[in-house]
Amino acid sequence: MKRLLILIAGSLLLASCAKEHTGPPFKVELNLKENTGQVPPLLAISMGGGFIFEPEYPGEPADIPEGLQNGEIFHGIIDLYQYVSQGHASGFINSSIFQRNSALIDSVAITDEWVDVIFTVAVGEDEQGKPVVYVEGKSGNFLDEPIYFDSTTVEFQDQVFNVMEAIVPAPFEYFNGEEAVWHEGKASLMYLSDSSPSESLQLFYHKIRMGTWTVNDQTFDVLLSKDSAPPYRKELYTYLYIDMDGDGKYDVMPDGMEAYPVTEPFNIAGESWKVTEIAIDGSSVTIDVSEEKVDPKVALRPGTEAPDFTAQTVSGDELNLQELRGKYVMLDFWGTWCGPCIDALPVLKQAYEKFGGPDFEIIGIANEVRAEPFEDFLNQENITWPQILEIYEENNTVQELYSVNAYPTYYLIDPEGEIVEYGMALSEDNLMSTLEKYLEK
Repeated sequence: MKRLLILIAGSLLLASCAKEHTGPPFKVELNLKENTGQVPPLLAISMGGGFIFEPEYPGEPADIPEGLQNGEIFHGIIDLYQYVSQGHASGFINSSIFQRNSALIDSVAITDEWVDVIFTVAVGEDEQGKPVVYVEGKSGNFLDEPIYFDSTTVEFQDQVFNVMEAIVPAPFEYFNGEEAVWHEGKASLMYLSDSSPSESLQLFYHKIRMGTWTVNDQTFDVLLSKDSAPPYRKELYTYLYIDMDGDGKYDVMPDGMEAYPVTEPFNIAGESWKVTEIAIDGSSVTIDVSEEKVDPKVALRPGTEAPDFTAQTVSGDELNLQELRGKYVMLDFWGTWCGPCIDALPVLKQAYEKFGGPDFEIIGIANEVRAEPFEDFLNQENITWPQILEIYEENNTVQELYSVNAYPTYYLIDPEGEIVEYGMALSEDNLMSTLEKYLEK
């Protein structure tokens, strides 16, 4: 009996001294938590277009609700990959769009069957002229009662934007790999106060997947996001955000130190890691050691030196960034498949016509699937500034150097080779005034 007690006590001692397995691999649990300012509403779903194809919305409400003045219907596509696949199966998405879509995603995570990934609203005014919205319900019809917009502000990149916001229920379906499942969540429907809803309407879900990851005796808050809504897959534009400075907020810009695309290896706490698995509902992410070793990320922000590169342009010339010292250089990471990139072309042409020359140059770095259609597009649109073509999954050297995973991405580099502007300052609305600040001194 005494021997048995000793054996039991010894076993308990060994069990208590045994080190708990915490990874790698690490399975990081992510809970749905209210976004109280950890991320800005940049991670939002655009309502109403910007596509390079003509969308169709079968089964969605099409009639303006009775009593809505100056009403307009907007559709938000929550899961674009699923929409393109089912649209191709239905015959209204062409094969080239579908093939590009298929190249970017695991086909197991989508289905040809119709899934209601579309959220529809009708925005207008009530009889007193106050802005209101009617939202689609689970039945597929607009709910009877309108929801009113209120004025508020949103801060992003040290800028304050006046917006109109309505808090709405926003249900939709997504495919979980086996079946279509229903997702309901409270969301903000917002548009800029100085523009119409048709120009800037966006949907942003309030609850986001957040958790903590402990690695090499360091604990980081982490957040998983893809337009603030499921499904979550290892695909472009899905990011694992890691709060590197511990300030409780995430730098969501793709080129920052806290944004890590789930499709690429990354270096945290002195080791290289990769995301190996994501729960389709975003409830967990698995992180393991990466065979491919990478350096820690460096944020490309104003005040840092622009990474140098040498590449061949589509015209056959060799272009070296450092050899352009002495003039301002704007890097434009874009693609002909990217709706916002195409929308910005008129302003880029205006800027090049006004400032292009000995003091200013634009360099386009295009992410494309094939070369020939891209060159045809350049000729058709009369785009005359230098273009570097990088074919998807074949050559992404400059894009990887600048950590580009969102399009368009812009940088302005001064004559000494230092980044002086990026992001919003070079957007379609702000580009001309920003360039005037530097080039009309």
